Amino acid sequence: MADQHPSAVGLYLANTLSILWYICWPVGVFLYYLAIAVLTIVKLLYQPVGFLLQPLVYVGHFILACLIAPFRLLVKFETLYIYLGIAAIVGLVIGLLVSYVYSSLSGILRLDPKPEQPLSRSAREYREAKQAKKARAEAPLASSGSLLAGDAPPNQVFTGHASTSDSMSRGRRGKGLLHQTIMEEVSDY
Repeated sequence: MADQHPSAVGLYLANTLSILWYICWPVGVFLYYLAIAVLTIVKLLYQPVGFLLQPLVYVGHFILACLIAPFRLLVKFETLYIYLGIAAIVGLVIGLLVSYVYSSLSGILRLDPKPEQPLSRSAREYREAKQAKKARAEAPLASSGSLLAGDAPPNQVFTGHASTSDSMSRGRRGKGLLHQTIMEEVSDY
């Protein structure tokens, strides 16, 4: 093509466009008349079909209105939403600023409480404390006023020692709202 004359390129281009025109012109005319026919049929069917679909259109409008209603309500509270959002942001910033200033000042003035070190016991002290606790648990509770010999049920023998199960069962039996009688007054009316 580089050795061809410029007018020859124009001649090939003109011939190609002419051939395409003669091929596309009948197709274009056919599509044009087909579109006119389809539009004419749609125009004739539009009114009856529109009349038949009118209930569906109204239901669609109603559903759309129901779906949009919450957003319309939110638009009414837009100013309040912005105000509360900015108040929350300002509160967070001021709270963080106060926390930073407080921690800085307490660090500078050395007002931080010193952590309490746990008391470390030796093994000997631990054993002595355990033996003392065991001795207290095994000692009779003679000073208790509720453990008299007359308080024991007739089928039990009083040994002078109290177990937790005895005091629990005895304590629950006679006490509590469920074991009390509620006296009601009779009304004459």
